[in-house]
Amino acid sequence: MTYSIQQSLLLASFLLLAGLGALPVLANDEPNGSPRTRTSFDAGWYFSKGDPEGAEKSSFDHSAWRALDLPHDWSIEGPYDKDNPSGASGGYLPSGIGWYRKTFVVPPRSDDKMVAIEFDGIYRNGEVWINGHRLGMRPFGYLGFEYDLTPYLDREGENLIAVRVDNSQQPGSRWYTGSGIYRHVWLKVTDRLRVAHWGTQVTTPSISEKEATVRIQSTLKNDHGSGRKVNVSQSILDSNGKSLVSVSQSIEVAKGAEKVLDQTLKLPKPELWSPDSPSLYTVRTEIHLDGELTDRYMSPLGIREVVFDPKRGVILNGKEIIMKGVCNHHDLGPLGAALWDDAIERRLRMLKEMGCNAIRTAHNPSSSELLKLCDELGFLVVNETFDEWRRGWAFEDGKLVASKENKGKARFGYNRIFDDWAERDLTDHVRRDRNHPSVIMWSVGNEVPEAQKHGELETLKWLRKLCHSLDPSRPMTVGCNFIAGANESGFTELMDLVGYNGGGGSCFQYEEDHLRYPERFIYASEVPHSLQTRGEYRTRSKYREPKHQPPHLTEKELFQETHPRYESSYDNAGVRISARDSWRLTKTLPYVGGEFRWTGFDYLGESGGWPRVLGNFGIIDLCNFPKDTYYFYQSQWTDEAMVHLLPHWTWPGRDGVSIPVWCYTNCDSVELFLNDESLGRREFTEKNDMHLEWLVPYEKGRLKAVAVRDGKVVATSEVVTAGAPARVSLSVDQSALDAGCNDLSYVTIRIEDEDGNFVPKAATSVNLELEGPGRLVAVGNGDPLSHQSFQGDAITTFNGLALAILTSTEGAGDITLKASAEGLPTQEVTITVKASGDVGTGVSTTNGMLNNPE
Repeated sequence: MTYSIQQSLLLASFLLLAGLGALPVLANDEPNGSPRTRTSFDAGWYFSKGDPEGAEKSSFDHSAWRALDLPHDWSIEGPYDKDNPSGASGGYLPSGIGWYRKTFVVPPRSDDKMVAIEFDGIYRNGEVWINGHRLGMRPFGYLGFEYDLTPYLDREGENLIAVRVDNSQQPGSRWYTGSGIYRHVWLKVTDRLRVAHWGTQVTTPSISEKEATVRIQSTLKNDHGSGRKVNVSQSILDSNGKSLVSVSQSIEVAKGAEKVLDQTLKLPKPELWSPDSPSLYTVRTEIHLDGELTDRYMSPLGIREVVFDPKRGVILNGKEIIMKGVCNHHDLGPLGAALWDDAIERRLRMLKEMGCNAIRTAHNPSSSELLKLCDELGFLVVNETFDEWRRGWAFEDGKLVASKENKGKARFGYNRIFDDWAERDLTDHVRRDRNHPSVIMWSVGNEVPEAQKHGELETLKWLRKLCHSLDPSRPMTVGCNFIAGANESGFTELMDLVGYNGGGGSCFQYEEDHLRYPERFIYASEVPHSLQTRGEYRTRSKYREPKHQPPHLTEKELFQETHPRYESSYDNAGVRISARDSWRLTKTLPYVGGEFRWTGFDYLGESGGWPRVLGNFGIIDLCNFPKDTYYFYQSQWTDEAMVHLLPHWTWPGRDGVSIPVWCYTNCDSVELFLNDESLGRREFTEKNDMHLEWLVPYEKGRLKAVAVRDGKVVATSEVVTAGAPARVSLSVDQSALDAGCNDLSYVTIRIEDEDGNFVPKAATSVNLELEGPGRLVAVGNGDPLSHQSFQGDAITTFNGLALAILTSTEGAGDITLKASAEGLPTQEVTITVKASGDVGTGVSTTNGMLNNPE
């Protein structure tokens, strides 16, 4: 059933859902006693870079290949090379072709059962064989797929899975993608009559304080040799697993058929889901045949109501809310594209502490694990499928224009397969994610010139119709640059919600477009595009579009030593609008539903050219170290008292030079002290409502900001002039790990002087040595110009900081990490690994990240 979006924007709400997905903590992620098993298939693979002939055959000898566990990204293993065909878009990292093979035996007690293999993501062109039989190939690297192994299995002996991954055609994307089986793999065993793959759709047609109506549509698939009459029950469980309400119904499913069963329950006094209170339930679907339980399928459920109002913005559960969002690519910094659930959770928690409540999955489907965590932690998600359709952008006479030919944004990008695969990929994306309460809209494109510039509207109509048929409960959108052209072509009128990317000055058209199109829901889908390099500063502003450039901080550049490929942390580097000016627009215009800044984290690729290898737009660097702009958003998006001072206060040779000192705070006023002498108190004014500023003649010592709220000192921040590097300081964010359970410990490497003060410009080479039941997964420093290996056992600090990422192996005991640097005393830190019984069985323990990759 579809509906008229234009009529429902004001009069009705899009009632949002729940979803399927589970973190691979145990070997079997299904509940105890379930006849359905979904077992981690990550462990025990063999890998070879290259394209050996006959590798799909069972008789092929892979004993000389590299043993590893999944997920795995071979590109992150490097090395960086200016001549790598991935180029600036791929961060100058290698790509190519690789093979994976694994042998296994059929699980016990699975006779007459269906056995399937499920890949969550292979980048890209993943081609799969079982016992020499080709199952198929999936070109799109960002969506999972399932193959039925049942007809080809040897149930008495050994079976072999072979996977060929071809990411050789480069550049294949505008950003770093990684290469390999980079997400989880599962082996699934079910009855022949079962809930189909991604086979439930859970919606909430009506919600009140008294009760919520929950509608569950289950697709049942029967591969028995005859029809079956079964009883299907639905139960809603609370967070403790207690059944609150249930309903059951008998249904007959013919041989070889699929049938959809539609059932409804009434849940009394529902707890509503929101970013501040992400209350979750679980829908348990059970199939009984002749009284025997034959299948159990679990789907999380979040109950909430979202209204997209063109005049008031987003209304969640009856309350207005501003989307305080970021766009993020999928790589995990030094870990590359390989999926570590623990690393994703770290990133989301950092954003939550900043006050972020929304994520845009730019510009492709994310992992299911990310969405599950967004459900649990409380994030609104703009779920994006495509970066491009058939055309990209081109430069003519120095201007960015739509390509007149069907040339994509990347030479070997998705545009080459769009006509053949777009319907399948969008369908699978919606079916996979339509039950996640975090997902609030589907984005079917990002800056698509054939429609925005050339008025090719049939594709959008087709994608919109497909979205509405698959999921009538959510609106669809596209992120648009050059919004004036999109308005003129009629493109924007075909969207349910209109996303404004900053390109072409779109971020300056909110007010004009609201007057022209009063029934349009507007949100900033990709604004602002500000740049910043951690610990680097310039007092002369640098914008890609000079007409929008903010004023210079000083008449002459104070920091000539800043490398030209580094960006300023004063919020005066970017494309066309600063973080402060963008947020000022968003928070003061009630009809703008929110903004998604580009980006939350620095990301590999889209570097702008050698020697830079990453996109420097993040407000958190590649190694999870916050930049100054992180604290700007924290000052605007949170209530707990905070104050942050910038820049650092170690400026040798600049005695007496007046340096701009900035302060971000959410308090009433701040008083600044230099060596205990007051430099005055500043309060926010209508003109200056985003930061406080002093011009301070440089003098060695201690600079301290004291923040006051309601007449009381509630927060302080200080920076101290540092001496020469005298020691390496190590600190861990997780001092205890469970053996073999994919937990990570992030160890911050910090250079300090003899008094323990942070040395903000230290570039110190640090050697690492690890002992005990663990291993070094990756190292990094966040430097956009660094070409050091992420896989090494040495790293040079960038502006005083570096990172080492550790994980446990199977044994219990203590991991000791020692850090040494020339002329400095060796330091060490200990991480305890606790025994976890059989928790690690079948779970990835190496993620393919070895210290000695081929």
